[in-house]
Amino acid sequence: MNFHLDNVSFSYKSKAFPPRQVFSHLSLTIGSGECIAIVGEEGTGKSTLLQLLNGLQKPDSGRVLVDGRNIWEDAKRLHQVRREIGFAFQFPEQQFFCETVEDELLFAVRNFGAMNSESEQYCSSAIVELGLDESYRSRSPFSLSMGEARRVALASLLVHQPEGFLLDEPTAGLDAFGFDVVKSLIIRLKSQGKTIVIVSHDVELVSAVALRVIVLAQGRVQSDKQIAEFLTDAITANI
Repeated sequence: MNFHLDNVSFSYKSKAFPPRQVFSHLSLTIGSGECIAIVGEEGTGKSTLLQLLNGLQKPDSGRVLVDGRNIWEDAKRLHQVRREIGFAFQFPEQQFFCETVEDELLFAVRNFGAMNSESEQYCSSAIVELGLDESYRSRSPFSLSMGEARRVALASLLVHQPEGFLLDEPTAGLDAFGFDVVKSLIIRLKSQGKTIVIVSHDVELVSAVALRVIVLAQGRVQSDKQIAEFLTDAITANI
């Protein structure tokens, strides 16, 4: 799965306030199988960028292409793209809908009409991989700690087997164990050739998993570098 933003402009609009422009004529390509980190200061549009890639936000102008096709060309195409992409919100409770963790894990496959004989197996495997256990199935996702909720949210993405992953601060609020679990998950997905885009302030995570780092500033790409060059520049800047 590959992504391309073609001359995209986007503003948040409100009846109470003037439009707030986030991007103006932004172009960006993410190749199939790449694991990319998006970094930058607060308010530079990192989360908005993920939402544009997934079709949760529609550009004011320009095109959002997934596998070479404009995701806004018709409703069927948009539905298909959302089915093929796993999206983890910065605040995991924003993506919870169900009364139990089990129903949350199976929500996507049921919603997309993709429930099959392997879904339960994927559910059990995802629970184990994210360092949880079967006792979590009956718990309310809204009763979990931040770290547990984040891992449940990530586990829910695995069940419907997407080709691309958009992860917004996937290690925020995690302890050392949770960090290692999530890092190992991303490394496994990389080895399977999944396309992964991570928004993160966690330099340890970025340096461990990303192959390329894009820095956003003032609504544009300030830099786009391979991880080795990015880390070298960061070290030099701090000397």
